[in-house]
Amino acid sequence: MNFVVAFLAEAQPVIDFYRLVKTDLSPGSMFQNDQHCLLISGLGKDRAASATKLLGQYQAGKNEGWLNLGIAGHGSLAKGDAFLAGKIIDDKSEEVFYPTQICQSSLPVSSLCTSSSPVTQYEPEMGYDMEAHSFFREASKFSFRELVQVVKIVSDTPKQPIEKIHPQEATEMISLHMRDVDELVSQIDQMALELQPDEQIEEITKEILTIHHFSVTRSHQLHELLRHAKMLGVDLDEIKNLVSLSPDAKQALEKINIRIEPHRKLG
Repeated sequence: MNFVVAFLAEAQPVIDFYRLVKTDLSPGSMFQNDQHCLLISGLGKDRAASATKLLGQYQAGKNEGWLNLGIAGHGSLAKGDAFLAGKIIDDKSEEVFYPTQICQSSLPVSSLCTSSSPVTQYEPEMGYDMEAHSFFREASKFSFRELVQVVKIVSDTPKQPIEKIHPQEATEMISLHMRDVDELVSQIDQMALELQPDEQIEEITKEILTIHHFSVTRSHQLHELLRHAKMLGVDLDEIKNLVSLSPDAKQALEKINIRIEPHRKLG
């Protein structure tokens, strides 16, 4: 598992739980053992993106699990609660991510908005952080999206603003949820071992590529969508028929996205 965490105070529970050791033979503030690697990114979108990219390159682009862990504000959950991000939006971008919820977890699922600056106005049912969107975008370039997840612990709410949070308090709150985090990590790591090349997907991909002209980028997008569809239980022959009824590759990809989108949001 590859962890990207903004601050040492948030990372310390992970370092202690997995007995990670700081290494000088790696970029930045990195801690690792034989199974896990953690990089401290610093605050904000740009630093989260840079750290995730750096860690992905350091790991040679292997399809492994990725987890962004840290504190976040929330408009409805109570301080100290933990949640999985099921929808990640950005305050400066229209790009939306839906981390696939296929792991069994006791953690509730919530929408999460990545903001450019600390938030003081909270919408109901919405979490707020400053790294997740950038993390997810970059981590998805190095691994299957099913293996990329975000877990946040609520540090501030409308009644308890961020000004009252201290680093030690963040460490203590995250420590209380490390068993839940470890359960998720174990499932993701197991999935990473099981996600091997699929002959059915390879065959369907070849057949679809003969229907329309797909650019290199769209060919990669098609392959990823087919993997998602199969993992989410969508019939691949149905996907092939959607492509046949589409006038071109662009609209074919749009139709596939629309078909599998409701399954991504389950959980």
